[in-house]
Amino acid sequence: MTLSFENIGKSRKLTVITLLSSMGVFMDGYALSIFSSAYIYLKSSFLDRAIFVSLAASAIYMGMFVGSIVLGRLSDSYGRRKLYVYDLAITSFFLIMTGLSSNIFQFFLFQILAGIGIGADYPISSSIQAEFSPRKTRGKYLVFNIFSWTIGSLVFYAISIPIVLLSGDLAWRLMYITGAIIPFLVILSRRRMPESPYWLVKEGRSTEAYAVSNSMLNSKGNVLVSPPAVEKGKTSFSEISRFLPLIIFTSVAWFCYDVASYGVWNYTPSIFIQSNSSYVSTMAETLLEEIPVVIGTLLCLYAIDRTGRKKLESIGFGLAGVSLIAFALVSIHSALPFTLVFMAFALMHFFHNIGPTNITYLYPVEIFPTRIRSTAMGISTAASRLGAILGVFALPLFIAHLNLSYGLIFFAVFEFIGLGVTLLLAPETRGKSLS
Repeated sequence: MTLSFENIGKSRKLTVITLLSSMGVFMDGYALSIFSSAYIYLKSSFLDRAIFVSLAASAIYMGMFVGSIVLGRLSDSYGRRKLYVYDLAITSFFLIMTGLSSNIFQFFLFQILAGIGIGADYPISSSIQAEFSPRKTRGKYLVFNIFSWTIGSLVFYAISIPIVLLSGDLAWRLMYITGAIIPFLVILSRRRMPESPYWLVKEGRSTEAYAVSNSMLNSKGNVLVSPPAVEKGKTSFSEISRFLPLIIFTSVAWFCYDVASYGVWNYTPSIFIQSNSSYVSTMAETLLEEIPVVIGTLLCLYAIDRTGRKKLESIGFGLAGVSLIAFALVSIHSALPFTLVFMAFALMHFFHNIGPTNITYLYPVEIFPTRIRSTAMGISTAASRLGAILGVFALPLFIAHLNLSYGLIFFAVFEFIGLGVTLLLAPETRGKSLS
């Protein structure tokens, strides 16, 4: 009996690959959450001006912009595994250096360099997860993969509480230094990962692809696995022009999602602490914001391989935009009460996690063929980081010169742009084979 690689279903090795791939995303969530809490202590140090806050918050995303494009491209040319094993070493080292920085220039530089490693992991982790996942349940595996980002963020917020209680004003330094532990552990674990059979077939290494494909079975018996079929073609940026409408879709949709998502998420603790005198109670409120994230993700996991990608992303963008506008208009000329701020953020997270949080990450690795999968994912990730930069740069300026309600309206505009580009350009990839 012969099975196609994309139909072999669950296996112990697939579980290991999923966990190792997700651990990179987990680490991203941990590392990218640090600034949201560290800023509470840094604002009385060298982040004493709104423009410095915007620059410091944006720095890691600038590095991700570079890392995702450059190393995503190299992953298509030289293999997923080679870069996958060591990309996070860059992040680990420069997170330590960030924790040791003594001025805004050092902090800004080290965060950019740490971001290069994180940016590299996005296209590589997602490509590996997509290429090893069964066709019929690929959506669930990819949603779990990106949900690991939220788990990493939750773990950071929980760990930050004892760090603050034990170290006081030095807390922000320890937050960054502890973030270096996870990449080191992931690097050690990934060294025994197999290369993607899709990439091996693309390179003409059919014997190796056959061996990897058959190693994924729990019990070989009389069953043989045929390597995946892969479209022929070059790994080059010139190939991207053939897929320009899809590149525009994945890049613009993810850009729009990140403007609102990172703009809100990056400053949630610093906004919440204004109504509290305690870091612990602020973290408790921040962790409560994750309840709608989990509920939305569970709904997405249930529906992703039943309802499809396009419908869920459209619903998420549209309802998030409506909710942001509604809360903004309640108190456009004065400060929003804390309860309404909490509810506005919670509803946005809920609608995002039903759709665009997961699906803007999922779409690029399903749409594009193996020869340019990581390259296209890298371009889309880079575009999303520009959105993150815009969101985290803009919100402190809105708060300093207008109020939070204007920031919510600003974010809502991008929700509706994301909705429009999804309705116009998004294909449906549910149940389709990778090429």
